[in-house]
Amino acid sequence: MNELKRYLKPLYKHNTERISSEIISYAKDFPRNENPYPNFLWHKFLNLYAIYPDGIENGNAAPLARLIPHIAHIKRLGCNALHILLDVSDYMRVRDDLGTMEDMKNVVHEAQKLGIRLFMDLVANHVSEEHEWFQKAQAGDEKYRKYFIVQKEKPHFVGKFHKESAVWARYIVNGEERHVNIAFPELAGEIPHWREGKDGYWYYHTYYPQQLDLNWHNPDVFVEFAKIIVFWTSLGFNFRLDAIPFVGKGAYKRTDEDNEFTHQLSAAFRYVAESINPECVFIVETYEKIPVIARYLGYTSFKQTHLAYNFHLCTYLWVALVEQDANFIWQKLDELDQIPVHADWINFLRNHDELSLAYLQDPLLSDVKNALMKYGEPFREGYGISGRTYSFLGRDEQKLFNAYFLVASLPGGVLIPYGDEIGKTNIPLHKLPEQLRKDTRNINRGKLTAEELDSAKGKRIMDRLSRFMLKRQILREYLNVWPQRLPSPPGVFAAMYRFGVSELLVFVNITDKPQCVEINMALNNDYAKVLTLHECEYREGEINLSPYAGIWLQK
Repeated sequence: MNELKRYLKPLYKHNTERISSEIISYAKDFPRNENPYPNFLWHKFLNLYAIYPDGIENGNAAPLARLIPHIAHIKRLGCNALHILLDVSDYMRVRDDLGTMEDMKNVVHEAQKLGIRLFMDLVANHVSEEHEWFQKAQAGDEKYRKYFIVQKEKPHFVGKFHKESAVWARYIVNGEERHVNIAFPELAGEIPHWREGKDGYWYYHTYYPQQLDLNWHNPDVFVEFAKIIVFWTSLGFNFRLDAIPFVGKGAYKRTDEDNEFTHQLSAAFRYVAESINPECVFIVETYEKIPVIARYLGYTSFKQTHLAYNFHLCTYLWVALVEQDANFIWQKLDELDQIPVHADWINFLRNHDELSLAYLQDPLLSDVKNALMKYGEPFREGYGISGRTYSFLGRDEQKLFNAYFLVASLPGGVLIPYGDEIGKTNIPLHKLPEQLRKDTRNINRGKLTAEELDSAKGKRIMDRLSRFMLKRQILREYLNVWPQRLPSPPGVFAAMYRFGVSELLVFVNITDKPQCVEINMALNNDYAKVLTLHECEYREGEINLSPYAGIWLQK
């Protein structure tokens, strides 16, 4: 950790020596990954599977123990990484209801044996109200109260309003009006971003009232998180940086703005992790404007994170599928290629949260809502839609295969949320316990049962999706370069990837009608068919695709 001070100095200035000394002293007792042949670019070939630690219903064992045999299923799917969606109230231990630390170590051992990299959430923006730090603050401990964003006077909340496909709160702060986006308007409480503590102070929260935001300008908070990073990195974990746009900011937080403090924090996190495991990778989770997201990835000379979830493309994939027009995909791809060479995007149809419609305006906003809302439930007062991929696609296997063939054909990594690989559908809202219904995202959560995993439908979908993912692994070098658009009808995504002197052509018909693509290439002689979906014919001058069909051709 010789260069740690260089990362800390811009953040904590005169506290740098003390912080550095504490972190180095703590880290010396943890083993370092001494792989003589480190692979610093493994994340450029990512097929990521995400699941809650209690996402498998199989026997009476602890949830983490039940997850262990599921790792072989993830491997068969063609994924090489697993994100365990851990919700932590104590960063250094496993929740009792999930199992033991020994169970977690067994998960790590099984994953490493099968060549599966592991990710967990680094929730740096907030902690649970059950966390020891907040409990001590409520008991009057001034040291821990300073871990949070607090004020003595009651905030001046004026009211809520709607703009930019979101719900906002209006406050008066020091005589000036401030507008703040409300993350979960249905669950925000009387004053959307504040709750009064038992100690008489008001505590700021970006999300739920029971999730209190941390004060990152307090150097002790950084020391605590450096220890957390060292601890879990030594066990073999990589990290998703949860809610990164809000980390390092004060009250009344804004997004879509460059915050140098946040970028310095991200770089410092990375440095601490790499001091234990040089191959450790960070994913950034944020749906801001594309240039702002790209800044979290850093530059070649100042690397921050490695990967970013591609929320913009996710939204426009659904626009393309609803409108049956691949032009919308290219509209976003043309904006997304300006990222540093060490970094990559992770593409997905759905994640564990809602489908966000942020940045989408009418008439496209109305078109998507009209097409999908009947298959899900509203979230964020209708600016998002909760639901699973298979449900959104009308429980139509052909559409599901087509959508995943399309995602597999895009540059970057792929995320598959648990259940998509077997066509799991929404939990009806009325079947959820009453306390879970307010957060409609719970309809796309729940557990995978043995019956679902072993069903004919589940095996059929798993088999087809695994073909796509495994083929991506074989041809990954092509999909790590940006594609060239090929002429095609609006309903066909057509692209060429070049790797050296070789080429990969992809054609995906995203419509319910046959499509013909005219092409000026000697396909019969020069190109071999390497992956197909449904009926495809190719000959001199044209490719004919049946509804929802696709083909990859390699030269």
